[in-house]
Amino acid sequence: MLQSRTRWSLPLALILLAPWLLGATHKWVDKQGQVQFTDSPPPDVTEIAGDSRDDARCVDALYQLEVLGTDWKVYKAGPGNERTYLNDRDRPAEIERLSRERDANCSDEPGVLASQQRRASELFQALSPDCREAREKLQNLQRPTARSAPSDIEKQQAYIASHCPNLSRDGVWLADWIWVWHR
Repeated sequence: MLQSRTRWSLPLALILLAPWLLGATHKWVDKQGQVQFTDSPPPDVTEIAGDSRDDARCVDALYQLEVLGTDWKVYKAGPGNERTYLNDRDRPAEIERLSRERDANCSDEPGVLASQQRRASELFQALSPDCREAREKLQNLQRPTARSAPSDIEKQQAYIASHCPNLSRDGVWLADWIWVWHR
């Protein structure tokens, strides 16, 4: 009985002490916009302790403000291929809502804010009608019945790799090819 208890005591002690032995890992973005992983909190502790800002919500708000700043018709994707378009008269209210979202969630730290703005621009490019069309073209080229030349497929893949980062978001406004004409 004593041998059995001893055999389990050491592994149990290691499991219980593991968080203290290994230390906590902190993920944060430095002033240059680089993601850091450290065992101590970042120099600017306000990002971790008590700061209610949400990086993903900031990036989404910045992206959507960029989309709504265009003359494109915008929609949110629904189940299947369903699209819910934003009415032109509701656009100013949505811009105001997203501006409040941006103000509440984007960093005041210039380096972090620059990183958030860069990622919003990358998202704008990735979700643009151009990139959606490029991905659809690649799918059509790759269909078994398409008889596409391998070089055409490679060119399309290269274009997507260099111009259309593989990013996606649910529940955000997307730009459509339909232009909004203002009088």
